[in-house]
Amino acid sequence: MQTVRRLYFFGVAFISIEVVLWGLIQLLRVTVSTGLLLPRPEILAQALALILVGVPLFLLHWGWAQRVARTDAAEHAATLRAVFLYAILLATLVPVVQNGLALINRSLVLLAGLEPYRALLGGNQSWSDNLIAIFFNLTLAAYFYRVTQLDLVTLLHVENYHDVRRLYRYLWVLYGLLMLVFGVQQVIRALFHLPVTIETEMGSEKLLNGLALILVGAPIWVLAWQTVQRACTEPHETNSYLRLGILYLLALGGVVTVLSTIGIVLDVFLRLSLGESLLLSEILSQVGGPFSVGIPLGVVWAYYGNVLTRQIASYPSVAWRATLKRFYFYFLAIIGLITTFIGLALLFSFLIEIFTSQIAIFTSVMLKRLSAALSTLMVGLPLWLFTWPPMQREALASDENGDNARRSLIRRTYLYLVIFSAVIGGMISAIVLFYNLLYALLGSVETSFLRDVLHAIEFLLLFVIFLAYHWLALRSDSGQKADTLTAKQMQFPVLIFEQSGSEIAGLIQEAIRVSAPSIPVAAIAIEQGIPEDAEAARAVILPSTLAFNPPEALRVWLKDYTGHKIIVPIETPGWYWPGGFPRNGILTAAQITRQLAEGQPIRTSTGNSILQIVAYVFAILFAIQVLFMLLALGISLLSFG
Repeated sequence: MQTVRRLYFFGVAFISIEVVLWGLIQLLRVTVSTGLLLPRPEILAQALALILVGVPLFLLHWGWAQRVARTDAAEHAATLRAVFLYAILLATLVPVVQNGLALINRSLVLLAGLEPYRALLGGNQSWSDNLIAIFFNLTLAAYFYRVTQLDLVTLLHVENYHDVRRLYRYLWVLYGLLMLVFGVQQVIRALFHLPVTIETEMGSEKLLNGLALILVGAPIWVLAWQTVQRACTEPHETNSYLRLGILYLLALGGVVTVLSTIGIVLDVFLRLSLGESLLLSEILSQVGGPFSVGIPLGVVWAYYGNVLTRQIASYPSVAWRATLKRFYFYFLAIIGLITTFIGLALLFSFLIEIFTSQIAIFTSVMLKRLSAALSTLMVGLPLWLFTWPPMQREALASDENGDNARRSLIRRTYLYLVIFSAVIGGMISAIVLFYNLLYALLGSVETSFLRDVLHAIEFLLLFVIFLAYHWLALRSDSGQKADTLTAKQMQFPVLIFEQSGSEIAGLIQEAIRVSAPSIPVAAIAIEQGIPEDAEAARAVILPSTLAFNPPEALRVWLKDYTGHKIIVPIETPGWYWPGGFPRNGILTAAQITRQLAEGQPIRTSTGNSILQIVAYVFAILFAIQVLFMLLALGISLLSFG
């Protein structure tokens, strides 16, 4: 209820202050530009309506938020309040930057003797338009910045503010970096067409717009990134998943773009080597676009890849460092595998076309197809060979690191994703093949019958080969994993204590047998006394009724026992469990026992709620979207010309 109320008040406050702000800006812009104290009636009425309605609404809702924050510590420290404050800072400071960029951009264009509309931003605006927007947005930003700083100073618990502030800072990093990269891209693009740039307004426009973006974006990125780096002295900032995600995004996005650039450049030079005639201006035109994107993002990859490497190396846990490294390598491996598959498919399609159509190899169209196939292979295959073999060697190792690699969720996701794609692709190829064969048997033979059948066989064979290889890798993982885990489980004896007649031990034994069948489990009623070899147990399991009120002999023995102790919750009148009574206590105890035996981190969830499952599905779909967006970025570079 409180969350909904906060959402309402902060939502109305945010919208109303923005309405007032831009109503006032619009009124003053028109007044200054026309030189009239009272502008046209419709403009004056519109601006006054925005202000007269927005001001009372803002004062009412923001005033309530401030009063409640002064009297209620929970309201003062609420996440929604932090989100509102940092959102309003973004909503006011971004227009300041955009209007500053418009001023600089238009000034450079005018100094070069070009028309103002050539500017990327603000071509139809005036100095007064930009200065008015900057002044009022800065004024409002200063007020809310002061409120935010006072909150950070006076609050005892600022974790919510720190989380939102972290996101706020990284948004500025990405915003500044985006402007900087786009600016460098425009400048490089103009330099690749230097004669055209000098002689035409369009070329000069790209150069000047790029310089304006660099002049604004570079200081913002430097300031924001230095702020983020200075904050890394605090543990909660260094270990932030958001920081890790941003580093992966920038490093991997840079890799994909650079590899796409290399592929396009290789394609051009392969066409030249195969005999295609291209003028120097045509070569520069075809490689200029990819280079203009690849060079700045290559620098981004080099820098943030190095930062990511140092970030991973800073984690004390060897297992966690290995997991992060695996994610990086498997992500690139799947990109390399997809690119290799496409390259092979293009190459075999080229050969089939030559065989079935009797087309001369050295025609312009066929040369382009051959160079596209070879350049795709020359990018994808080395990438896959660079990333997959190290991960495979790690998984084949018989040590603990190899065991962790085989159990890795990242590796299993990679293998199952490839197997799933190969099975579905093979199924579709087989359907197409049988369709063509059956259609021909029924007496309807198309002129393209042989070519269509060979294409279907080509894809079917490729999918089968990829499927067989990765299926064998998965089977190998399963076999080695079973042998290793069996050995670990056999060396982890467990002792269960119970009270006579409770029958809890039998249920726990059955749960452990299902979860980890090789763990030696013994059960004993506490009334029979503690066995002499009890110390040999690596873990003991007790029901909560026995653990909270143990007999004297058991209490003394537990005090000196150095192994693991696992408590199974038993519902008892008068005893209450924070968060509710754990209904799956026996299953959770069995899961913990297995994890301890196998040396895994302890995770106590025994299942996923519907909401968790839905969240996982959407997360996977989002990840796939990001993957295809990165691939599409590389493919889109082909359109530069």
